[in-house]
Amino acid sequence: MSKYILAHDMGTSGDKAVLFTLDGKVVKSVHGDYPTYFGENGAVEQNPLDWWKCVCDRTQEILQGIDKKAIAAITFGGQMMGCTCIDKNGNPLRNSIIWADGRSKKQMEQLAAAYGEKELYYTSGHRESPYYSLTKFMWVKENQPEIYQNTYKTLNCKDFIVMKLTGKYMTDYSDASSTMAFDIRKKCWATGLIETAGLDPEKFAEIRPGNSVVGEVTRAASEECGLLPGTPVVLGGGDGPCCRVGMGVVAQGDEAVNIGTSAFDTLCMNEPLDDPTRRVINFAHVIPGLVSATGTMQAAGASITWMHDNLCFDEIAKSKETGKGEFSFINANAAKSPVGANGLLFLPYLQGERAPHWNADAKGVFVGLTMKHTVNDMKRAVYEGIALNLGLIHNIIKDRATIPMPKQLVLTGGAAKSKIVSQTMADIFNMDMLLTNVSDEVGSLGAAVVAGYAIGEYKSMDMARKFFTVTETVHPIEENVRRFKEIIGVFQEAYDALVPVFPKLHA
Repeated sequence: MSKYILAHDMGTSGDKAVLFTLDGKVVKSVHGDYPTYFGENGAVEQNPLDWWKCVCDRTQEILQGIDKKAIAAITFGGQMMGCTCIDKNGNPLRNSIIWADGRSKKQMEQLAAAYGEKELYYTSGHRESPYYSLTKFMWVKENQPEIYQNTYKTLNCKDFIVMKLTGKYMTDYSDASSTMAFDIRKKCWATGLIETAGLDPEKFAEIRPGNSVVGEVTRAASEECGLLPGTPVVLGGGDGPCCRVGMGVVAQGDEAVNIGTSAFDTLCMNEPLDDPTRRVINFAHVIPGLVSATGTMQAAGASITWMHDNLCFDEIAKSKETGKGEFSFINANAAKSPVGANGLLFLPYLQGERAPHWNADAKGVFVGLTMKHTVNDMKRAVYEGIALNLGLIHNIIKDRATIPMPKQLVLTGGAAKSKIVSQTMADIFNMDMLLTNVSDEVGSLGAAVVAGYAIGEYKSMDMARKFFTVTETVHPIEENVRRFKEIIGVFQEAYDALVPVFPKLHA
């Protein structure tokens, strides 16, 4: 009888459930959404019971026509940096405050002042920010003390689902790291930091390896989700770390870039990368003992979406006329502009920016626009602007890393399908870019590899490299490499010059 691994990739907007064979092939893939609730002062919440219902519905849907005895394990990759307050009976006490919620700015400032910004970075691997679980839990204690008092454990998204399936309150190293309450060097809860925040360390879940079986589906959970009682539950990890496993970033020196709505460049290391200016942060990997030095930019694919919606009316019309994909026309027209977009730059800061600038006031800007420029120059400039910002992040990682850098990296995400993006990335990084056939499934594939290792079906965590196919290797072009070395310096100068202007541009 064939065996399967069921992996749930629980993102911000919904849950993608994928059923894999043990040799990494996709049998079925289904998706379901859950609502997000927006409130005042940056409040962004979701109901954990909506997550659970979505997981149950998707599991039942994907099991149709499948022998339930063949499910070797169920596992998860989930959105990180949340605060989900759960009582001793496993009931949520309020909506989950998810990663995008920024209301805890006051608590962040109090914590940074009490603990020290540099000390916070050294201990947790992160810079001060209101988007981490720790300051969100501080907000709950200050504003909803009864809920804080009744909280048995605070969990992240996938941890809540594991608790519903098994009755156990656990988290893995990667999700623990995303709370900012984890000691990135000692690989345990940072008790002193938690106590400085005025919180009880006992309210944080037990940390277990993500690539381990932590329980079995209970009979009560079985009745809701459709899996057989006793089905092994593998803890899994945060969505980003699972994505890294799916990209083959599983050992020191592995590097990859994913360009989705946001984008990240990540280097796998045995020890945290130390950046005194705190431009690049560190997450614990889902693989115990490893660290991901990471720089994340806010609006990568989001900038392409803006371009599509505002600059590409002709291509959209042609797509409707011909039935061909819109981006086949968009990419062809952008390619009519030469490397460097005829001297036009685009700063892709449409939603402020995280790495490398950490500036919420930053804005998107076209720099150098003249009468000679065309809309196609603007399209190419958008593509190049995303790659240039990722190039800044890569250069920081390369300069601060104490290990040899790789000569090639895996490039995934929707934008990787653009030849302009992949070639520009190769030229700016001066590295080979490996394109694969699993760009849209790397998170689910990574979670499946984590599960396969946990149940003993895989001997190592590098199975994704055996499962995916490198469809193309994009080599840097020497002339372009020289050109972009000049351009990236001007790109940085343009941002620096506009820093004092950005705050004055609020509507």
